[in-house]
Amino acid sequence: MNFEQLCFTTFCVGSLADALKMSAGKVYGMLRSSGILTEYLLPGYEVLHTFSKEYIVDDLISYMKEKGVLE
Repeated sequence: MNFEQLCFTTFCVGSLADALKMSAGKVYGMLRSSGILTEYLLPGYEVLHTFSKEYIVDDLISYMKEKGVLE
């Protein structure tokens, strides 16, 4: 993970935590344990970082629901 990906990951975790009203640590753990972090967020960085915060948060929430991480 390079510096830009680290910044993007931090941004995504913080934004999701705000939207879900959860701690950033809990959200990070959910993304990591479900594989979303390493199988989707990091590999998709080049495309995902060009989208708006709202789009990214909505997309990640949808994917978390699809993977059974959120109800």
